[in-house]
Amino acid sequence: MRLLTLLAILLLTGAWGGIEMSIPPQPLAGTRAAPQPLPARLYLPDGKGPFPALVVMHTCAGLGGGGTSLGGTSLIDQWIGRLNGWGYAALVPDSFTPRGVSSVCAPQDQPKVTTFDRTGDAVSAALALRTRPEIDGKRIAVIGFSHGGATTARVAIAPAATAVPGLIRAAIDYYGGCTDPDRYTGMPFLVLAGEADTWGNPARTCTRFGERIGAGHPFELATYPGVVHSFDNQSAQRRVESFGHPLQYDYAAATDSFARVKAFLERYDR
Repeated sequence: MRLLTLLAILLLTGAWGGIEMSIPPQPLAGTRAAPQPLPARLYLPDGKGPFPALVVMHTCAGLGGGGTSLGGTSLIDQWIGRLNGWGYAALVPDSFTPRGVSSVCAPQDQPKVTTFDRTGDAVSAALALRTRPEIDGKRIAVIGFSHGGATTARVAIAPAATAVPGLIRAAIDYYGGCTDPDRYTGMPFLVLAGEADTWGNPARTCTRFGERIGAGHPFELATYPGVVHSFDNQSAQRRVESFGHPLQYDYAAATDSFARVKAFLERYDR
């Protein structure tokens, strides 16, 4: 009985399944590449490929923390199922294990692996996807959450966006701060953030980013009043604090954000 229960949990959380990959780290100007290949898993939707794909960038808690350390089905597993259900492949690279860390959520740990460093991981993962026969190499986007979201925001600016022209078609940032608007390249870029999110203040920084780049760019921002960090994570039903910042799922914001992401991908991954 215990074995059957364990099997059910593993199947639910996505701990089994997917195609194991080892991603060679590619050099990117100004970043610190991982000293070893990035372990990753590729999850394919039902049907016959080649499929459009997203590189999925985990949070500061890494993959072992389930995205939030809140228990339940992890945030990343939720998104694998959602993207596969929409017909997209999902590649999930591990930025931390090759660098000898498990989390960078604590303020003193954040310099160990920065969002800038991880832009190189995203580019490396996209290049690896291009080699897969199951993947449409002209339809690769990146999505990230919190620390991974801030990484994705950097993917939309130079040098990551210009490293391999046309490699990454679009970027989606869930509650990661936006930086360096003067280096924005015009990549389609969507941000989803809660207005009460104090972890990096993504709604504020990304609003300023949009104001700085001005109109006429494929930049979209949706902010949600009263909503805090990790609002799309169904495992975060109760409000908790992580390093002084509140986290909690919000059904209305999450549902709206999912519709926006799906519509955004349908516009820009073609």
